[in-house]
Amino acid sequence: MMNQEQLGNDSIKLLSKIYKWRKPLIIVTSIAAVLSIVASFIISPQYLGTAIIFPARTFSVSKLLIEQNPGSQEDYMEYGDEDDCEKLLQILNSAEIRNMAANEYNLWEHWKINKNDVYANHYFKLKWDEMVSFKRTDYVSIRINVYDYQSDRAAKIANSIVAYADSVKNRMTKEVAKEALSIVEEEYASTLNNIKFLEDSLQAIRKLGVMDYKSEMEAYSKAMAKAVAKGDEGAKAKLQVKLDILEKYGMAYQDLFEKLKKYRFKYPVIKGKYDEARVNYERHLPSKFFVEKAVRNEKKAKPVRALIVLVPTISAFLLALLYLMFADRIIEIKKKIIEQSKS
Repeated sequence: MMNQEQLGNDSIKLLSKIYKWRKPLIIVTSIAAVLSIVASFIISPQYLGTAIIFPARTFSVSKLLIEQNPGSQEDYMEYGDEDDCEKLLQILNSAEIRNMAANEYNLWEHWKINKNDVYANHYFKLKWDEMVSFKRTDYVSIRINVYDYQSDRAAKIANSIVAYADSVKNRMTKEVAKEALSIVEEEYASTLNNIKFLEDSLQAIRKLGVMDYKSEMEAYSKAMAKAVAKGDEGAKAKLQVKLDILEKYGMAYQDLFEKLKKYRFKYPVIKGKYDEARVNYERHLPSKFFVEKAVRNEKKAKPVRALIVLVPTISAFLLALLYLMFADRIIEIKKKIIEQSKS
């Protein structure tokens, strides 16, 4: 290991070489500093707009608010969990949100990207990733950072992105809800039509004299037995007419009655499903809770001129020093080779 004396000697040697090469080092460093200062003023300033949101729980509106089952209902006022946060992040990172922001704020023009270029979408995506970021925090919230060349526009874009998230989520769920509503609506209409048809058919049979097949058959059969026992031919004839009607239309009446009973039992179930599907299609819950809306910030976030000047200046100094040390080392090696060749 290198002892302190050797370390001290090496440090003195390095300082002596720096002093020896002070002129080229000063020239290179000065040029780098001047160019960095010029570059720091050429770069357009960027302003930061930040919005913070909590994801909401993902629920079916009908099951959450309409269903009469309070024991198993969730609280729609609760913040979302990690899964809800990941789902919302996926929506925020979607191309649909990028396009919505680009169209509303004309970002193609503001960011100087030619839409007719073959790689326009690629360049826009790179610029978007540079200017917009979504980060999940330790508190399962989402921080939305938007940089722009105008302070008010940075805040507006950040807040609009949050609104776009609701629009995209609603569009996605509405596609499913629309199909579900179409299926349930068709079944609901079919149930109503069947009930009406069966009721009309039963009403037609009732007009023929069959009011309640089972009870009437039992009553007329008992009456016929009594008439036969008494030998009442007039009563027997009248009862036989009734029994003939029941025999002719009774089974049809009973079949229609059982089907109507089945559809009437089904009706409240399918009506409930129809109401739920309609609510899910027409109404939506927000996908987030706003913790902090983005506000206009007049202080620029980028560029940090001190860093732009210091980093290139120090880098230029170190590179120049390394180059001089390398060149000096090459010269020493050449001298040794020449000396050895002479000897």
